[in-house]
Amino acid sequence: MTRAEDIFQQIKIGGLDAINGFILSRTSEELFLDFKRSSDCGKGSRLGQNDRNNLAKTISGFGNSEGGVVVWGVDCSQNPQEGDVAKALVPIEKVFRFKSWIEGAISGCTVPPHSKVQNIAIADESGNNGFLITLIPKSINAPHQMLPNRQYYIRAGSDFVPTPHDVLSGLFGRRPQPHVFHMFTTAPAELQGGRVKINVGFMIRNQGPGIASNVFITLMLFKFPGPDGSIGFQPSDPQNWSGSWSFGRHLSLIAKDGLRLPPTAHCQPVIMEAHIEPPFDVGFRLEGTVGSAESEPHAFSLECSAERIESLYKDLLEKAANGTLTKKDRLNFVTGFLNLNKNEIEETQQGNPADG
Repeated sequence: MTRAEDIFQQIKIGGLDAINGFILSRTSEELFLDFKRSSDCGKGSRLGQNDRNNLAKTISGFGNSEGGVVVWGVDCSQNPQEGDVAKALVPIEKVFRFKSWIEGAISGCTVPPHSKVQNIAIADESGNNGFLITLIPKSINAPHQMLPNRQYYIRAGSDFVPTPHDVLSGLFGRRPQPHVFHMFTTAPAELQGGRVKINVGFMIRNQGPGIASNVFITLMLFKFPGPDGSIGFQPSDPQNWSGSWSFGRHLSLIAKDGLRLPPTAHCQPVIMEAHIEPPFDVGFRLEGTVGSAESEPHAFSLECSAERIESLYKDLLEKAANGTLTKKDRLNFVTGFLNLNKNEIEETQQGNPADG
């Protein structure tokens, strides 16, 4: 997870408390964080031109750099001792409408458009007004030119500055790079008496314009629930992968020379099989990293509390006893146990991961 993604997740989880925390702690703007107040606080009938210009500049600047997060609805003032710090909350009226305006404007803000921008709206106590959080990841299609002034920006400290000629030349002349990240295939959980069996395929996908070689995955198991439960990892393509499973908790696999991932391709190097049963004395936590020789490592984590696991388990057994258990319920158990979001699950998955 990148620094920008980490900030975005912290705000998403913290909600209003995270927004208020910026003011209480006098948080400064920095390389990955920028505060904006809407020019009209969302009172107009459409997105104001100043807000559109600010959006375009941030997409260009963060996209051409290492990524970043924009918090809309916070007034930031210059302090000689502290720098640009969060000073006051200036909530946006009808924040969900403002979110739709921002999302509608993104594709026309830069050339080329940045397709990975994400937005979440956080409403205040009124349920109507609030704040918008915009995640702008580092772009694999950089450089991005801001429209309409046709300027290129990068993030430098807490400012967006026009891109120097040598930096811009490097962006234009850079060899196409792969963008390697993780995904999963999941099969419905299986009830085996009082045990629940799950199978999960770990996938590696290349969404960048370059070819990925020396693709790798590492997994580290930190916690697994229940003294009677078990977990194992089985390489699904040993002819093309080599590595080791050591100390009962660490897996390391790297693709052999003949395996490379072209753009939009994916592979599934390993399948996890787990048997889950009470008592649930601890939660579940697994951390992983995928990458390639030409791309930065991409880290991810899977985590679920013991209380959450027990709740999922009881719900599954209750529905089975009532005769109401469905395939969707069994899939929901797996995604709930792993705490997956829909963007991490391969849409074309069918049946057991071992079948792929």
